Amino acid sequence: MSCSRCNGCMVDDFLLDMEDSSGPMWLQAKRCMNCGNVAESVLQRNRETQGVRLHSPTSSAPAGSGATVSMGAEAMSNLAA
Repeated sequence: MSCSRCNGCMVDDFLLDMEDSSGPMWLQAKRCMNCGNVAESVLQRNRETQGVRLHSPTSSAPAGSGATVSMGAEAMSNLAA
């Protein structure tokens, strides 16, 4: 199954609903490994009812901004620090 938001890989996941009036309840759902989107029947029905569409994330940097991203070992060690 592919994610409806980013076409990423969906995996089985279990969610804990602690706000349920009858007590904590486990829900089985699918979660995207890339963006974290959750696909579950009740969520999908609510999204359709409310007319909410999932949008793909957009980049905050304008195209052609000239920003360079270094992916070398130095960049990774800086991120880890």
